[in-house]
Amino acid sequence: MINECKAGYFQFEVKQDGLYFNVYPPMDGKNPAKMEDVFFYIDKKKINADVVKLDEAIKTGASTKVCVKVSDEAVNPFSEFGDYYINPDGMSVEAIFYPPFVGASFLSLEEIRKDIEYKGVKSGIDNEEINKFIKEKEYGKVYIVAKGIPPIQGTDGFIEYKFNTDLKPRPKINEDGTVDFHSLENMNHVKLGECVAVLHPEDRGKEGVDVFNRKVNPRPVKHVVFRYGRNLKPSEDGLELISGVNGHVLLEGDKIFVSDVLELVDIGPSTGDIDYDGSIFIKGNVQSGYSVKASGDISVSGLVEGASVISGGTVTLNRGVQGKTKAVIKAKNNIVAKFLESCESVYAGGNIEADSILHSKVVAKGSITANGKNGLIIGGEVKATLLIEAKTIGNTMGTNTSVSVGVDPVMKRRNEELKKSLAEQGNNKIKLNQLLDTLRKKQQAEGYLTPAKQEMMTTTMRNVIMIEQEITKLKKEYEEIKEAMGEEKNAVVRVSDAVYPGVKLMFGDVSMFVKKKYDYCSFIRDGADVKLQGY
Repeated sequence: MINECKAGYFQFEVKQDGLYFNVYPPMDGKNPAKMEDVFFYIDKKKINADVVKLDEAIKTGASTKVCVKVSDEAVNPFSEFGDYYINPDGMSVEAIFYPPFVGASFLSLEEIRKDIEYKGVKSGIDNEEINKFIKEKEYGKVYIVAKGIPPIQGTDGFIEYKFNTDLKPRPKINEDGTVDFHSLENMNHVKLGECVAVLHPEDRGKEGVDVFNRKVNPRPVKHVVFRYGRNLKPSEDGLELISGVNGHVLLEGDKIFVSDVLELVDIGPSTGDIDYDGSIFIKGNVQSGYSVKASGDISVSGLVEGASVISGGTVTLNRGVQGKTKAVIKAKNNIVAKFLESCESVYAGGNIEADSILHSKVVAKGSITANGKNGLIIGGEVKATLLIEAKTIGNTMGTNTSVSVGVDPVMKRRNEELKKSLAEQGNNKIKLNQLLDTLRKKQQAEGYLTPAKQEMMTTTMRNVIMIEQEITKLKKEYEEIKEAMGEEKNAVVRVSDAVYPGVKLMFGDVSMFVKKKYDYCSFIRDGADVKLQGY
């Protein structure tokens, strides 16, 4: 009996008449001996024994000592031994130890270390864990006898923005159904000298070492840098980005911009046409016959009459447009308006939101919604790629109203034209690069070029740059159309109140004329037909 062992264990014993099997019950609430350890033992040492008797002895030995003869064959006694497993990541070595035959020898610290080193382990052998086994003699238990030093993982670098990076100018719908345009947040204002972003550099971590004494690198981390436009400068330590003007800040992709804000009362005879590199805030009206252009956002508190408002960002019209069939409103991003009436052209590269759209030509690359107090779309042509949603489309008088979702057939033709143009420009670039290679080889071989050849080389390089710029522009347009064509399968027209006769619904090149009133319904494209839902 092994006095040190508190857990249940077994021992084989050689006697004159054969092989015996001793099982000792656990003490102090430890685990009993397991049959799977017995199977491993007899398989490892090639011992022939009665498996049924072994199993019965293990079960009985869980509560009381038992000794049973399991074989008539003479067996050479085996000493205490360990089974070692190196984890695939090389960061640890597990050992399970097995008892010696009665009277056979025990393992020493040095012998266990040699066994481990024989498997190629060169680092991290844990003498304390080995001595723990030697002291407690808990067989069948997993001991971690060697450990590598894991790498200390680093952290990605990141930029902390000190402003709202997800501005979505949407009007607040009050409980009474009215639209409140006074609570819009159109821009992030910034003061001269104010910090707009903080750079947190990456921590690369620290390498570790496995039990084979090989280096283990931490995971790669992300390196970040400030990307910014004019009116911004980094601090002396390079960790903060500081505004150089009073204005507003916005994020486009991963690039930070700060622009000045131009504030005006009215656009009319006192100002003339406005073309401004930044954002514009107009407290009053935009009068007929005048135009307002801005590279940033445009916000108008008053009324837009038969004027032109063109924005490189978002257009917010707190009162709306009384267009007199002359108004042109364009935005690269979204348009939010109280109403759009008698507009010659309204276009948004994003979404359009308005309480009502009346007798106007309105196009959005995203969605168009009219869900305010009135929620009307009556007359004119209204087109969106993904969604058109309103309370009411058309009216009881049967006013001709065209509502289109999906990709216009003209866009599909443009897509084919772009593919052809890209192929042509690609061939032109190849030819010019071949000419450049010829001229450079001539220059290298002869040491110089004639003035005519030098001029040809300069012109060719200039043309290559121009073609590359044109290819980039064409590719961008091609990808935008391709993306839109992929999204149009989910296009829908949704009505929360009613759609009336006189309305023409178009889904790309498929159309449907509404011949009776429908309430609370949606329309989608189903193959070559327009399908009604929710009626």
